[in-house]
Amino acid sequence: MTSPNHRQRLVYILVGLIVGAIASSMAWAANGGSADVRLAARVLEDGRVEVALQQADDRGDSTDGSWSELQRPEARFLAADAERGRWHYSTPLSLAFAHSDADEPETTEQAELEEPAAASITTEIGPFEIVGTPTGNRPFTDETLFCVVTHGVPADFFWFQVYSAFADAQAWNDINLRTEMRETGAEQAMAIDECVADGAAAIATTLADVDALAGSLQRATEAGVRLATFNSGSDRATGVGSSVHVALDEIAVGRAAAAEFERHGVSGDLLCILHEPTNRGLEQRCDSLEANYDDGAVVRLRMSESPGTAQEAIAAAMTEDVGGVLALNANTAYDLVAAVSVDYPDVALAAVSADFPQPLALLHQEQLSFVLWSRALEQGYHIITALLFAHGSPFPPAIGLFDEAAQITIQPSVITAESVRRLLAEDNMFRSNLPAWIDALERAIDGGAAEAEEPGDSLPADEAESGPEDPTGPESDDVGDEE
Repeated sequence: MTSPNHRQRLVYILVGLIVGAIASSMAWAANGGSADVRLAARVLEDGRVEVALQQADDRGDSTDGSWSELQRPEARFLAADAERGRWHYSTPLSLAFAHSDADEPETTEQAELEEPAAASITTEIGPFEIVGTPTGNRPFTDETLFCVVTHGVPADFFWFQVYSAFADAQAWNDINLRTEMRETGAEQAMAIDECVADGAAAIATTLADVDALAGSLQRATEAGVRLATFNSGSDRATGVGSSVHVALDEIAVGRAAAAEFERHGVSGDLLCILHEPTNRGLEQRCDSLEANYDDGAVVRLRMSESPGTAQEAIAAAMTEDVGGVLALNANTAYDLVAAVSVDYPDVALAAVSADFPQPLALLHQEQLSFVLWSRALEQGYHIITALLFAHGSPFPPAIGLFDEAAQITIQPSVITAESVRRLLAEDNMFRSNLPAWIDALERAIDGGAAEAEEPGDSLPADEAESGPEDPTGPESDDVGDEE
């Protein structure tokens, strides 16, 4: 006779089989049929419990009492001394059902079998047992559309690197990825609407001008499109329905800049140059610089409100009270050096940049005091991963389970003249691994690339082939970028 403990264990394993049987029956019923299954169990002489599954014959109809042979999973024995109070599972069984359609004429040919039901998996990690049903396939197909929509202009080397990372990530993940750059928030919003209309499963976008995008992002969410955001606007990501935001830590940028100005002995006012009129991330950099700098005021120079060229605007803002200037992208840094370095040689000039090699050459020539590396490639790579996560996550923002978008923040790196000297050292591994980049840096230091109109011109041709020359179309110099 079976003991109470054995009966309890038997119940456990029978319930596990019931779950699998129900799942198989549901798969059959979804195709217009029904299926009957029953469970079999017996107690062996040694006290173990053996289990099996039996399926009704005649297309799942058990009314005539006809049943198939017992189907025995490979792992089907429950030990007599099995641990109490926990579930025990057999290995899975895949049940195949004949296709049934009342409208089709009967045929003597064998009915086409449906795909086997998805099998469950059981694995143990330490004291924990994980049971689940994998999809067996990616949660998307080659036709599933993913979109990335950014602000910026193609002429900026920062975005060249970001779009190069998009191209790599697209190939690595084998996905249908559409990438688009727009110069204004209104144009960016239109591109998002187009992606929604074309059936995009998920969209990633920058939030430089979040107010201009709010309506389009709301429509996307209402259409069931998952959202991921990156670059500017981390503090607004939750409000637009983003699942995850990937960005350079803008607060860390301002904090690091303040610390470096102090390390260079700077006192007096600082200029923080804003090259875009509606970029939340740039404002955060200046906010943090102001919060962490104690030796003077932080004066914001807004290029959109300044007459004349960028160099003229910067030169006009310089006074004897200014001890340091921070440019928030590479293009502005080049204008800064041209406008200030000769007339104000004692002023510390710095930039936020992911450009190469010109900012590093300017460091070596002591025309820049430091550069905060903004990690363009990392932003590009990580947002594609975040985009796929947003699409596959079982928890959309609307479900209310999580109150905030997940934040993946990237810390800036401080690059100095000493950093460049180490890079150029004869025993540096970088020299042997990427000689074309070292050659480009040395030519920039010697002045060979100093006259290039676009920062990307100094990139070695063999390295530049890794990314798109122009991710969107004709170039424009009207709008800067967010790094």
